[in-house]
Amino acid sequence: MSGESGQPEAGPSHAGLDWPNPERNRAGVPGGVIRRAGAQGPRSWIQKVLEQIMDSPRQCVVPVTVLAVQRYLLEDEPRDTVPKPPLYCYDVTISDGVYQEKCYLDPSLNSLVYQNILKVGIQMRISRVSCLYNEKRIGQGILCIDNVHCGETSDSISLETPFRNRAHQEKPERPLRGGKSHYLALWNNEDPYGDIWLTDKQPEEHNFSDTKIISLSHLEMTWTNRRNFPALLVRILHKSKLRYYGKPDKKMIEPYQTFLEVADSSGTVSVIMWNALCPEWYKSLRVGLVLLLQDYSVKKSYPFRIQPVPVDPQIKLISTMG
Repeated sequence: MSGESGQPEAGPSHAGLDWPNPERNRAGVPGGVIRRAGAQGPRSWIQKVLEQIMDSPRQCVVPVTVLAVQRYLLEDEPRDTVPKPPLYCYDVTISDGVYQEKCYLDPSLNSLVYQNILKVGIQMRISRVSCLYNEKRIGQGILCIDNVHCGETSDSISLETPFRNRAHQEKPERPLRGGKSHYLALWNNEDPYGDIWLTDKQPEEHNFSDTKIISLSHLEMTWTNRRNFPALLVRILHKSKLRYYGKPDKKMIEPYQTFLEVADSSGTVSVIMWNALCPEWYKSLRVGLVLLLQDYSVKKSYPFRIQPVPVDPQIKLISTMG
């Protein structure tokens, strides 16, 4: 079901409006009259839709302010048999001065974001919308923006207006569609974005009297014969950028990884941090921080990985495990 209102101005973001044509609407109806269905006979869906269109008053298009543009990866639908290329979708939060509303941007308008035409702070006229079924919340639809005209930057932006739908202000924020738990940075997949990325992880006091510690060099010699690994006490020498490996056909909640180069007095080794550990720890880890590593696994280092340049030439580089 879709709704239309007033003619927008022409512009680069104006995408193919389909406005009612009085002459076209009269086609196939004798005398150009929409006959009201009587009580007799079956109810015509066509008749019902035509009556709704004729009875709906034309609305003036009122500019709204764009408060947020947020990007995420939409996974394949269960009925898709052939994997599709990654589809990045956008949720756009708008305000009319009374309420805020988070809307789904139709993918045909994604180019407006790519060209930085649709962006935070502009005035936007929405000329066509539709309603999508919300698989996450029964009885609630998702407002889909199907056609817009993007205007100038607003002189003032207020974030004080409340959300019409209280579910849109829940924390942490969730995309409107699909099963992803978080948004991505607007222009790349590597920068941590959103409220799932914790920043206040504090160092913890630890009683080492009951903790068995193993050195990296000893672990290198014995790890193939072990099932359980003692704790490692190491210092961070290097932290890589995040890597996002999400795919439409993989229902991974937080598909991230990052590499750490860590060392103790006996050597240095590469450590990979996966998935949910990245949002929890990535922004708190820094070079020089001492880590107590427990509940980890050890695997043979793959031969084609580029080995890091040692920070200290005096420290042994352990390349047989990672």
